[in-house]
Amino acid sequence: MKLIYHPNSWLDKKVKPFDFDNLNAKEIEEEMIEIMDKNQGVGLAANQVELDAQIFIIKPEGLKDYEDNKPFAIINPKITAVSEEMIEGEEGCLSFPLLYFKVKRPVGLVTECLDSSGKECTIELTGWNARIFGHEYDHLYGINYIDRVSKLKLDMAKRKQQKLMKRIERQVKDTQLYGRA
Repeated sequence: MKLIYHPNSWLDKKVKPFDFDNLNAKEIEEEMIEIMDKNQGVGLAANQVELDAQIFIIKPEGLKDYEDNKPFAIINPKITAVSEEMIEGEEGCLSFPLLYFKVKRPVGLVTECLDSSGKECTIELTGWNARIFGHEYDHLYGINYIDRVSKLKLDMAKRKQQKLMKRIERQVKDTQLYGRA
């Protein structure tokens, strides 16, 4: 399992429901958490590691009844309630390095899902946690955050991304040539 980057057809693919009979949810959860943490993310969906199954990892903040900042798998999620109020906030994605822009998401939602043990869960998410959930949930249906912004905003964000990448490349070259950052 490895993280993939845009462009890749997996990122546009709607994945199948998770099959507990043929997949080891605990092992997949652990491996996806490791990939997410290695890349300093707060979420990671199956599509991003070329897995055809409805599973994603979320690293919540201050989520009631869950150990703070301890990532866990959400499997075969169904959204059962969503707030009418929307909020715009900046998002990025591990599969789209250094590409950030504002996306509108619901302020809160409720999901019914399974955990990696196959246990049924109902989770209420608000704010940042609802944003992460929405972003990862979209991935399972082949929807990327770039699909949620205008072409103009996307083009502006891509120009910023290119500038950041050039700056990083220069810093890497300077470090290699002169031994400094």
